[in-house]
Amino acid sequence: MMFLQFAIWGAWAVLIAGHMQNLRFTGKEISYVFGTTAIGAMISPLIAGWIADRFMSAQIFTAFSHFVGGILLIVAWKQTSFPAMFLAICVYAVLYMPTIALTNAISFHHMGDSEKFGNIRVWGALGWIVINWIMSLYLRFWEVRVPEESHVGDCLLAAAAVSILMGLYCLSLPNTPPAKEAQNPYAFLDAISLTKNRNFAVLLIISFVVAIELPFYYNLTFLFLTEQQHGIGLAASTANWAMSLGQIAEVLIMILLLPSIRKLGMRTTIFLGILAWPVRYAIFAIGQPAWLVIASQSLHGLCYAFFFVGGMIAVERLSPVDIRSSAQSLLVFATNGIGMFVGHLVSGRVHEFFKLENGGHAWAKIFLVPIAVTIVASIAFILMFSEKRYQEDSAAIQ
Repeated sequence: MMFLQFAIWGAWAVLIAGHMQNLRFTGKEISYVFGTTAIGAMISPLIAGWIADRFMSAQIFTAFSHFVGGILLIVAWKQTSFPAMFLAICVYAVLYMPTIALTNAISFHHMGDSEKFGNIRVWGALGWIVINWIMSLYLRFWEVRVPEESHVGDCLLAAAAVSILMGLYCLSLPNTPPAKEAQNPYAFLDAISLTKNRNFAVLLIISFVVAIELPFYYNLTFLFLTEQQHGIGLAASTANWAMSLGQIAEVLIMILLLPSIRKLGMRTTIFLGILAWPVRYAIFAIGQPAWLVIASQSLHGLCYAFFFVGGMIAVERLSPVDIRSSAQSLLVFATNGIGMFVGHLVSGRVHEFFKLENGGHAWAKIFLVPIAVTIVASIAFILMFSEKRYQEDSAAIQ
């Protein structure tokens, strides 16, 4: 289930930037299409909570979402104008984003031991890796045989196929009925009281700030790697493969997360996760040698495991048992929702602003923006987050 869930997203999330550039979308338009996932993340608690908690079994709603989502991806594949593409992807994102929470809920409901979730969730990263490698081989096939044609847009068709397959598979999942007591779809608002805890407030704010820089990676890296004039000049198939190195590193570095928290502490672990971002962007800004730029993709694994997963663990330990789910939802709303939405708007404008007359981009100047954001965030976090207070509060709550 996890393998297919994230293979769908991985199929189009990287390559669609190149497809939209081939369609001559502006930088702002590209960022708006990417921003649909943030819109979906902001309203998905309402959809998942209202429908899945009250009216329909989780696996049935997930199956429906992926069936319809597959159709919408096929519709998006056929579009050549921005308004039509934006509308199709936006409706798709509203259906897809709730399924992330629902597949988590299905897992927790049936596996019994919640500590095993990490072993299940890692299959999502593997699904992302496998589908990207398949797409790289597919693109390489066409690059060799018909180099003048671009098949990057076929990523949407591939995602549609996997989405429909996922819809069928969901019908075979064990029943996960609606909750007996309907929950407030925006129950994460109850967790706002936790911001009275300084460490929780610092983590929430810094997570929001760091999320602003994420679209500079997700939206622009493929364009940077494939641009001939001032980028790295890789073929689409090679660039897509290179970006999968981040997920490979994520799987490997996840093993080091708990030892790091125990030996270095939560404060240092999260700090290192934030600091990996400006290091990677600095390598991007330098832009050479090409092998180093490609290798730096692996820093994404350190960023994700140490910062995002580490942050989830910190929120879990700083939250009372009865509102832990609400606290996690608040964190996701601040990062994948509002933070990413702001980041999509900013990255699109920066990308457009530094467009050169010859059609290339001043990439070094573009990447200075996320470098500044992440350096400020890392300094603020290390100065304001107290490891001693965190240990005392988490011990008292546990």
